[in-house]
Amino acid sequence: MHTWVEISKSALKHNIRQFKSITGPATKLIAVVKANAYGHGLKAVAGVIQDAVDCLAVINLDEARSLREAGVHAPIIILGYISESAEALAWAVRERVEIVVNSLSHAKRLSELLAGSAEQGTLRVHAKVDTGMGRMGILPENAVSYIKQINELPGLYLKGVESHFADVTNHREYAKEQLKRLLDIRYQLFQEKVLPALWHMAKTEAILDFSESHLDAVRLGIGLYGLWPDKKLPDRVRAAHPECTLAPVLSWKAKILQVKDYPEGAYIGYGCTRRTKRKTKIAIIPVGYYEGFGRGLSNKGDILIRGSRCAVLGNVCMNMCMVDATDVANVQRSDEAVLVGRQGDEEITLGQIADLLGTVHYEVAARINPFVQRIIVD
Repeated sequence: MHTWVEISKSALKHNIRQFKSITGPATKLIAVVKANAYGHGLKAVAGVIQDAVDCLAVINLDEARSLREAGVHAPIIILGYISESAEALAWAVRERVEIVVNSLSHAKRLSELLAGSAEQGTLRVHAKVDTGMGRMGILPENAVSYIKQINELPGLYLKGVESHFADVTNHREYAKEQLKRLLDIRYQLFQEKVLPALWHMAKTEAILDFSESHLDAVRLGIGLYGLWPDKKLPDRVRAAHPECTLAPVLSWKAKILQVKDYPEGAYIGYGCTRRTKRKTKIAIIPVGYYEGFGRGLSNKGDILIRGSRCAVLGNVCMNMCMVDATDVANVQRSDEAVLVGRQGDEEITLGQIADLLGTVHYEVAARINPFVQRIIVD
């Protein structure tokens, strides 16, 4: 194993405790582990947290099946679009897998498919309302009528209604408008005696900094992994919750494949984009853009070796990259290199890498190849 990702069990549990202390015991916690747990490893993360949360949220039926096959027993909600066979929906009924419906026609298709199934029982669904995200969901002007009809469809049990914020931190007034639209729909449905058990809208930033949006349940995504969704949030949150800290969950490591000396003036890598300015000790790292170490880090990323930052030299290759280890004493093959995480007094964060790539830390984590092994530590 030349490269691997370490997932901290203690950090995951710490982060859950932090969010539960903010929401309180009356609010259910839905842990979002979709997209391979934001790159952290779907089965690894779910196995650690399933008994500490009320529900796990995935993006599709394949992820749900993967969890059940791995022995994960917690309730699951599928956030993405599902319109499968009658057999697949019967499986969802048996396995306590809930499905988000994005339109009245979507709900009707699910109801019709279930009518053709021999499975006894009902499929739990959550109706999604697009309150201003501009993505999937029922428009507010249709929501009351459509949700009432969904509530009456055979084979379906309307467990919840959900929506999603566009931006809580930087567009607070717009977030308040979105929340008001959902609450207005809830009030009208209450008047019609349509009473879903769970209303949920808050994502990580809203959990931390918009308490009136917590409702019956919250969906904890990026914060679960110890990452702040916005750089402005830590100071704002700690003003209200001084004790609040988030612990990064992921470290990414590799073993050096080879160390060799290169002369001054030698080209390094594809495209001859870098030339040594001195006698240079090069360490070859078995990670490239296939593994998820972005090509945009060519000639500007760093990797830690023996607690020192070593600059990436030349273009990142498909499965390897080269770093300048000249100033690292006694560096040798099989030494541990850290791409993300702490080594000695130095640390490379997902946020630092995201800044170099001009993106967000969500993407950096999610792009770590699923075939890179995830290992639970501590």
